[in-house]
Amino acid sequence: MPSDKLEVRVSPRKLFIGLLLTVVPLALFGLFTVARTDRSLEDTIGTHFKVMAESTAGGVSQFIHDRVIDVVALGADPIVVDAATEANRSYAGAATSAIEEKLARIEKMWNTPAADPLVKEMLSSRASRLLNRHREADRRILRITLTDERGAAIAGTHKTFDYYQADEEFWQAIYASGRGAVSVTDILYDEVTRSNYIGIGAPIVEEGSNRFIGAIDALIDLTTMFPLLQRAQPGGGARTALVKEDGTFIYAPNVTLSMDLKSEEFAAIRDNAASLRGQPAGYLTATLAGGVPTLIGFADTGLKSEYARLGWTVLVAQDTRQAFAPIRGVVRLIAVLVLLGLLALTFLGVYMTLHRPPRLTDLQEVALAPRAAPASR
Repeated sequence: MPSDKLEVRVSPRKLFIGLLLTVVPLALFGLFTVARTDRSLEDTIGTHFKVMAESTAGGVSQFIHDRVIDVVALGADPIVVDAATEANRSYAGAATSAIEEKLARIEKMWNTPAADPLVKEMLSSRASRLLNRHREADRRILRITLTDERGAAIAGTHKTFDYYQADEEFWQAIYASGRGAVSVTDILYDEVTRSNYIGIGAPIVEEGSNRFIGAIDALIDLTTMFPLLQRAQPGGGARTALVKEDGTFIYAPNVTLSMDLKSEEFAAIRDNAASLRGQPAGYLTATLAGGVPTLIGFADTGLKSEYARLGWTVLVAQDTRQAFAPIRGVVRLIAVLVLLGLLALTFLGVYMTLHRPPRLTDLQEVALAPRAAPASR
């Protein structure tokens, strides 16, 4: 009785050739894809870190620029300008030696009870009341000091340590040889208030002539800027940091400026400066101390071009094992499956070689020769 079954018979040899032509190209393509995926993964996450660093650097730069604008605007307030103008009138007609003698006398008694009436008058002046209102409205300001054209303190939110300020580096930077210039100091740490701060100074100029008539200096608490960096923490072991030009941490998780620690990530960027070609932002993978490969995104804040002491850089870094973990597991699974396929194909080839069936030949009938008759006796 005929069978309705459809039978397809393929010889083992043809099956092996078919698998060989199918699996090997797919395996090679899989290995190529895995290699490219690994590089693409580094590029994708590295670019993400770079963008995060650029965004955070922009926020830091904007924070500083806004504070500078505030101080400059305060220095142009009519009350501040009038206070400087009035103080400078006291020098009119006096000899330079007499002015210097007066300043030295007050400086000498400044931190004694004899100066209390003068300090009280200064801190209760109209200009000082304006400065205090401004500080109370903006808690990022630690203190503000106003000096005249000679560098003598004439108003402020607090009593200054010195009456005469003109011998200080920050004041000379604001004075700028009489031209007047905006000055921003390097970041400093105050042990008393445990605050990181910078000094922002601006010249007070005479209306119309733009002649230097005094200086205003404000100490700005940078702790209020740190939430910008805290919000930029990617999580998953990644960390965002702000470092100085020499690599000293300004901010990083569990690190403070007072610790005076250097960033390994920044040192790696500096060591690879030639390959980075001086670009202000980018990423790289570097092996840090302990042999840990780390992906580092970086971005210059751009502040140094305007404020020479603020060569700050934002870093976003993460151990590559943590950074690539979500995708690398899938990539490794693909690689394992490709290798298993190749091993299975190899095993099949070896098995077929060892168990090759004997080759069959056609049987031919052999003609038997007639038997010879026995010899006669």
